Amino acid sequence: MTNESLWIWGLVLIITFPLANIGLAEGVQRLQRRRNPLSGFLDNTRKLVLPTLAVLLVMRLFLGFEDTDLSLQIVQTVYWTAAMVSCLSLINAVLTPKPKTNDWQIYVPGLFYQVARMLVILVIIGYILAAVWQVDLSKVAEALGIGSLVIALALQDTLSNLVSGFLLLFESPFKLGDWIRVGELEGEVIELNWRAVRLKTRERDVVIIPNGVLGGETIYNYTLLDPVHVETIEISFPHSTPPNLVKRVLNDVALTTKGVLTNPAPEVLTKSYGEYMISYEVRIYIRKFTDLYQIRNDFVTRIYYAAKRYKLGVALPVAIEFDKLDISHLQKSYSSKEIAEFLRTLPYFFSINPEEIDKLAQTSKWEEYGLDEEVIVEGQIVGGLYIIREGTVKVAVQDIDNREHIIAKLSKGEIFGDTVIVSGETSPVSVTATDDLTVIIIDRDSVMQLIDRYPKFALEINQFIEERKKALIAIKGTEDSSNKNTARNGYLSSRRLIGS
Repeated sequence: MTNESLWIWGLVLIITFPLANIGLAEGVQRLQRRRNPLSGFLDNTRKLVLPTLAVLLVMRLFLGFEDTDLSLQIVQTVYWTAAMVSCLSLINAVLTPKPKTNDWQIYVPGLFYQVARMLVILVIIGYILAAVWQVDLSKVAEALGIGSLVIALALQDTLSNLVSGFLLLFESPFKLGDWIRVGELEGEVIELNWRAVRLKTRERDVVIIPNGVLGGETIYNYTLLDPVHVETIEISFPHSTPPNLVKRVLNDVALTTKGVLTNPAPEVLTKSYGEYMISYEVRIYIRKFTDLYQIRNDFVTRIYYAAKRYKLGVALPVAIEFDKLDISHLQKSYSSKEIAEFLRTLPYFFSINPEEIDKLAQTSKWEEYGLDEEVIVEGQIVGGLYIIREGTVKVAVQDIDNREHIIAKLSKGEIFGDTVIVSGETSPVSVTATDDLTVIIIDRDSVMQLIDRYPKFALEINQFIEERKKALIAIKGTEDSSNKNTARNGYLSSRRLIGS
């Protein structure tokens, strides 16, 4: 190499490497502030690759080391090892077996991710042995031929798992996050590597299934092509309960259960007639399979309260004789006397004649609701004036962004459903049970008679209505004029009715 070339290379090293180091350092800091995974690749390039490359160029260009010199071979080995570490950090940044944190990242199964890393390591190690240390790899392969056969026989199960893992990846019967069932095992796929698949069960246990075993099993995938899952639930009611009523109630309960899809809609079928009961089959559709147990629990629990509200009867075991069975504890109800006694304890009924309360109790009815059941739905007509006998409720309203705002929490003795006073008026709020709830319901005609005949009762009710109206308008009254009109029509009309 001429002196002129040496001067050119010297200037390149003196100028280029410091500038490259400064540029890489700045890039690392910016990427680290953004938590970009590429920062590791640039940092390794700056700290490992760049210095060893500079030393290697100086030794070869300026100091005249030959390829066979031990010192140069060591430096070359260090350089290519640094390059390997840097390449691995690049693979770690670009390929990910986990959920992507950046749009430019590429998701790959864990097995492919490990294979890509292994290929980089093998290629660079092979290059170091062949090009740097002049090792004849063909002779090494021949020497390892017989040994490889022995190793293959000893590791046949491991190799079987590896091959099965590749076949599973190419066929893709499932991916990370899918819920699958293999034999008696059911769980979420959390990892697929070269040897086994890891499932996380509903009990939060991790089950490891070797790929070789998995390849010979029938795999049920609940979420692969269609995330919608159909759950079938069987339930029975006595012959005395009309099937059409049962089917309507079960359908309504399914539609009001959180997590159950309305499209496709639930299906209720009459399945069979037993000796003492009729069996029904309910098919509900859910989108998130992980929520199945919770949705099923909510649906089955709500059936109990709906069955009591609609007097569907009790499904009894066939071995029990009806004439010898006491089921009074299963069919609790409140007599008109108990309802009247309870109403007399409420302050806004103090001014009402006791005989009038007795008469009112005979025409009132009671209903039960479970946790999170909607008693009144916003926008629907109210069926009567509700008085809480046991339990608690929340009164809520949705704003224009469909966010829920709680305007009141009511407990024993408090009332809701006051829009019943205005005939045909829909409820501007929703009322949801926040505990097991028992309510007494007074029909509109009875409420209007009390308002007309007892001014003090009317004032008590009006005071309650005014407080609720203020809370409603504070949240919803400034959003649009229609909401204001709804609140005004639903509440202020009661003032005119009671003459205030």
